[in-house]
Amino acid sequence: MSEDCLFCKIYKEGKEIFYENESFYSRFDMFPISPGHTEVIPKRHAINLLDLTEKEWNNLKPALKETVEIIESLDSKRLYKILLKNPVNNLSEDFCRRMLDHPGIDKKPDAYNFGNNDGEAAGRTIHHLHIHIIPRYKGDVENPRGGIRHIIPELGDYKG
Repeated sequence: MSEDCLFCKIYKEGKEIFYENESFYSRFDMFPISPGHTEVIPKRHAINLLDLTEKEWNNLKPALKETVEIIESLDSKRLYKILLKNPVNNLSEDFCRRMLDHPGIDKKPDAYNFGNNDGEAAGRTIHHLHIHIIPRYKGDVENPRGGIRHIIPELGDYKG
């Protein structure tokens, strides 16, 4: 564990955790971009995806699978009302309020984006590996084709 790492601190305090196995824990993202947006985080202070041990790799699949099962049984409206009682900051409060107005708030996700920002150039801001599970809902964007390819503007639609 790293003393100054947010995710190590969260695990040590046991707050915000709704799932854990031997190697990982899951928490809801405090700045969600869709209802049920979560992060799956190694308990050990690992920075990059390729830093995972064989044992952690073996524990990653069930962590992802079981977290998705929890997301699919979630009462998202209740979750965001609870999170709004004690938001991280004003921006987090705004993100959680947006979830209550999201067209998917009362629905089971139709699909998922799984991803991580592996390095600062990729957008990582917390230097502890965390894998985002972002539920997707039909109609949440006009054209979802290309999915994560849209991280580089103008290059997402490879079919033209």
